[in-house]
Amino acid sequence: MVISAGNLGELKELWRHPHRTAALSYAGLGVLVILITFAAGLVPASRRSAIWELAIGAIFVVIFAALIYRGWWPLSALLLFSNAWRTMTYFNDGLGWHVELLPFSVTRIEPKPIAFVNAALMAVIVVMLARSAWAGLAAWRRGKRELKEL
Repeated sequence: MVISAGNLGELKELWRHPHRTAALSYAGLGVLVILITFAAGLVPASRRSAIWELAIGAIFVVIFAALIYRGWWPLSALLLFSNAWRTMTYFNDGLGWHVELLPFSVTRIEPKPIAFVNAALMAVIVVMLARSAWAGLAAWRRGKRELKEL
């Protein structure tokens, strides 16, 4: 997409709607991260043949994006945690460290520089989810205050 004066207004309009921006970022970049993960071999060898995992993940990404688009800001808030963890996981994979929570372990792996691309894409997703969650929380609090004033 080439940014011109005509579609710059459309981008500004989209930016004013944090839920829509988050949903489009989550869907578009989320599917891109899934594709890069499988194409670049960031998945353990034991799971590379599981293309159905890719399909199921993509379906959930699209469903969650549709709900966020409709204004489900609590979902944005919940997804912040898993996506922030995933961002750190990709970053650490790029450095050559694999971190597991259960059981907790940190193991040295071969550094995978392509994982930094996924980490950057995930960081954008996290920022957009945070915007959506914050806007939803602010609107909810504003609504509660207005009800108290009645």
